Amino acid sequence: MKYLGELSKIKVFNYNDFVKIVGYDNLSNVTLQNYLKKGYIKRIKHILYSTVSFETNECLANKFLIGSSITESAFISHHSAFEFYGYYNQVYNNVYVSFVSKFNSFEFNDVEYFLINTSLTSFVEEIRGVKVSSIERTIVDSIKDSGKYIELEEMLNCIKLIKYISIDKVLNYSEQINSKMLYKKVGVILSLFKEQLDIPNSFFEKCHEISDSIKGYFDNNKQTHVYNSEWKIFIYKNLSNYINKE
Repeated sequence: MKYLGELSKIKVFNYNDFVKIVGYDNLSNVTLQNYLKKGYIKRIKHILYSTVSFETNECLANKFLIGSSITESAFISHHSAFEFYGYYNQVYNNVYVSFVSKFNSFEFNDVEYFLINTSLTSFVEEIRGVKVSSIERTIVDSIKDSGKYIELEEMLNCIKLIKYISIDKVLNYSEQINSKMLYKKVGVILSLFKEQLDIPNSFFEKCHEISDSIKGYFDNNKQTHVYNSEWKIFIYKNLSNYINKE
C-alpha cells in the first residue's frame, strides 16, 4: 500500500504514470496486479486506472477527470462541458470527449464515454485537474455541432445561465475553424443573448461581414427550418421559444 497515497492524489493514471511512481517494470507489473486483485485500484480501460476509496469502494476520479485523462490531448467538450460548468440541473450518464489522437468509445461504471475527433487543441483550460473546453469554445462548438452532441433547446438553456463570455475569444476561436457559415450560426444564436451577455453591435457586424451573403441551413433538420432574412440562414422558427422562460 506504500504507493497508494501518491496514486490517490492524482486519482486517475496510466501505466506509464504508475511506473514513474513505483519504479522498474517488473516491480510495477507485480504491484499493479496486486493492487487490482485487492481492489485498491480499478482498470478503467486498457492501461488507464483509478484509485478506489476505502470507504465507498468507488473510484476517486469522477467522470470528467476520467474523460480528460483518456489520452494526452483529451478534453471534456460540448454537452459535457456545459454540465461540468454547472449549467445543467441533472446528472448525465455520458461524457463527450474531444481529442486529437484515437480511442474507441467505451463504458465504465455505467457511464458512456463518446469520442469527438478534433484537430484544434486551443481554448482548453485545466480546472481542478480536468481538461475542459473554455466556455467560449463550448458555445461555438455546440453551435457548430448542434443536433449531433447537444440539442438546440439544451444549448440555448445552458447559454441562458451564463453571465459573461469574452467576445474576443469567441471570434478568435471561430477564426481558427474558418467557416463563413459558422459566423452566421454563431451570430444568430448569440443575438438572442445580446443584452444578457452585453454583446456589442460590432460583434454582430463582424459576423455579418465575414459570413457575407452565403446562405445555408443551421443543421440537418432542414424540414423544420424557415428562412431568416436578417442572417440569410434557414433555421428554426421562433428561436426564442426554445428558451425556458422560468
